[in-house]
Amino acid sequence: MTLTPLRRRGTALAAALVLTACSGSPEKTSTGKTGAASETRSFKADNGTIEIPTDPQRIVALGSPQTYLALGVKPIAFGEKATELNLAWLPTEAAQVNDSVVEVGDDVDYEKVAGLDPDLIVVHEPEHALAGGSYNEERLQSIAPTVYIELNNDAWKTQVGRLADVLNAVDTFEAGKVEYDALISEIKDEHADLLSSTTFKVLQRWGGDFTPEAGTLNMEYPGSYCTSYAIDAGLDIIPDAPANGDLDLELSMEQLSDTVADADVILYPLEADGSVKPEFAPVLKTNIWKSLPQVKDGRALGIRCNRTMTYASKVPTLESLKEALATLPEAG
Repeated sequence: MTLTPLRRRGTALAAALVLTACSGSPEKTSTGKTGAASETRSFKADNGTIEIPTDPQRIVALGSPQTYLALGVKPIAFGEKATELNLAWLPTEAAQVNDSVVEVGDDVDYEKVAGLDPDLIVVHEPEHALAGGSYNEERLQSIAPTVYIELNNDAWKTQVGRLADVLNAVDTFEAGKVEYDALISEIKDEHADLLSSTTFKVLQRWGGDFTPEAGTLNMEYPGSYCTSYAIDAGLDIIPDAPANGDLDLELSMEQLSDTVADADVILYPLEADGSVKPEFAPVLKTNIWKSLPQVKDGRALGIRCNRTMTYASKVPTLESLKEALATLPEAG
């Protein structure tokens, strides 16, 4: 299996940084198969310690397809292929891989999976795998070694690092980390004064019908999809997340003015091409939005927000943030 780094800036960090924390014993044993996938190692997955191929060749990748694609993996099957919306954030070669894979279904056609003769099955999705969902681990394990790596927003760096380890994609993962960390440092250095004295709130809409009279939107707490990168970059995202684990707060349009009143700057979501996220676009047309002090003063910033949780996938978001911060009046 060929793994192609999506983007690079500088030299990739040592793979041992990830492998030391993520893997079990590196000792190799024979599986009875021939070829590159005939040796195995023990891996401590979320579903226990699993003997997996050292160099898997035929991977069935269930769960978040865009995460696998962002890591440069070329599996033989997805549960469901990545959508055009997700592919817009990825390099052209990811779309080609996405087109080439077999779909085995969100509910999994086990006979179809078995017919593909995989040497490894990986599940990167919490609803189906880890909460009594629709994946039958016993059936999957009977086909090929099956590894669960939870898709966890709060711990995405660790979890995606472990996923990269399983898939022999550590070089790609680390190359993205190098680029991500470099941008974080640039933002903190260039906007140190601004970041030390500015509070931010992050707004979002996930879909559904919208009217100015009855529309709702969301405010994201620290640790949500479009705030994790911002925290790393030194932004003071307010308020703190509640103890109940909620990642966002649903608001009516009537609540918007009071909710954002204590924020110096508002961030709202853009698509990969820089256009306003379609679900959020109607908000910008309302009189309530236009009347916000932050909007009037040029302190409402659109940021490209990629929900795919890999370092490389967050790089366009950080680039967008860096450009937007430079336009703030306080930034000169």
